[in-house]
Amino acid sequence: MSDPHIHTPDDGRGRRQVLVDGRLVKRVVYADTRRGLVRYHDDPPKVDKHGKRIIVRTRRGKVEVLPL
Repeated sequence: MSDPHIHTPDDGRGRRQVLVDGRLVKRVVYADTRRGLVRYHDDPPKVDKHGKRIIVRTRRGKVEVLPL
């Protein structure tokens, strides 16, 4: 198990809601509550100009992770 402040979809702790500065963020792939960092995909996902990768965006602020 990883550090308790790092959350990913495959860490085995179930589904959760992620809030950044009180606003819900969907399609989160990484959240770090200690550093205040969230990485997420757009909805619908966007592909880079070469068509090889999905674009991942980063948001910073007060991160809260709540169980569903």
